[in-house]
Amino acid sequence: MEQVTEKPVHRDVLTKGQQALLNAMPELAAIRLPQMRDTVEASVYVDPARFDAELQRVYRRTPIIAAPSALIANPREHAAVDIAGMPVLVTRTKDGAAHAFANVCRHRGMKLCQSDRATTGRLVCPYHAWTYDLDGKLIGLPRPEIFPGLEKKDLGLKELPCVEAGGLIWVGLDADNPPDFSSVTGELAADFDVFNMKNLFLYDKATFKVNANWKLIMDSMLDSYHVTRLHKDSLAQFGVDSENMIDRIGPHIRNAAHRGNFERAGITDRFAEMRKMMVFSYVTFPNGIIVVSPHYISLGVVRPVATDKTEVDYYQLYDAPPRDERIAGKMREAFDLMEQVFAKEDYWAAEQCDKGLRSGAIKEVLLGGMEVQIRMFQDAVTAALEAAK
Repeated sequence: MEQVTEKPVHRDVLTKGQQALLNAMPELAAIRLPQMRDTVEASVYVDPARFDAELQRVYRRTPIIAAPSALIANPREHAAVDIAGMPVLVTRTKDGAAHAFANVCRHRGMKLCQSDRATTGRLVCPYHAWTYDLDGKLIGLPRPEIFPGLEKKDLGLKELPCVEAGGLIWVGLDADNPPDFSSVTGELAADFDVFNMKNLFLYDKATFKVNANWKLIMDSMLDSYHVTRLHKDSLAQFGVDSENMIDRIGPHIRNAAHRGNFERAGITDRFAEMRKMMVFSYVTFPNGIIVVSPHYISLGVVRPVATDKTEVDYYQLYDAPPRDERIAGKMREAFDLMEQVFAKEDYWAAEQCDKGLRSGAIKEVLLGGMEVQIRMFQDAVTAALEAAK
């Protein structure tokens, strides 16, 4: 299967779409918070049948973020991640191309790579030592004479559709039915190229295990109502209740929000200047969360496990490695803060909401004007379910 790896063009100049959102942002004194009342049925978060349908009709038919390019930044690196029941292996071959495979040995179905990240030119199954290269080819096995007629060329790893675009590695989880990657290779990738995502340095990574439905995790990043309240002792100092500017790139949501120092007179088309006084954030459908801070970019990759269990990979990405110990200390402080924010605030809240909804005490979730993006995302999930019937 042909793999596609786009060569990014780093440009500090905002795209037309980003600039349009930025130009629409009012002065802080002129903010008028949106007024809206809406509801989402509680069953969409707790119904096991709906969860199973989401895995099959959304996750198996849509381009999914597996990891940032920075996770396997160099040739001969590979990483493993489980996504919606599919063990996925992403590799970067010696020519720099990204590939994706089912992380499953073709001998007996053993999960091939047990560690989440490694640098090696070969993949050796821990069960019977069948060995593959990073192109997925079977290159060796012990005692081949006991498999009469075996042709190694016929037993390479099962390749998954894969596109590297905008500094992210996107995969299709159904090898026989590649998804349409056009929604991630055009305008969305161009936006991320402004951030230089392909060339960012991965400072650190954490994986959170959350006892909540995956859509509650997504909701936590789609809701600007909670920021100055749930995060009153952490992130609230950096933000304000913002009249967010929101649009869509296909099924993906793009958002621009104020920082406390925002001034319209300071608007330019330069990303490096704008990130200091406003926040770009993206929710890529169905499982990506990207937030641009003044000094780093946060990427969350959401991986459903069960109707009430989710794993989230958090990556903190910088323009470059720390140049001295002082900068390294600042990076560690920032990472530790985000671990605290997610684990003890956002994901704690998601778990408490999951418990409340599963109690049956309420039949609907109420949304207000600062939660309009939740409605947008839930509608996109429903539309994907309906389109795949």
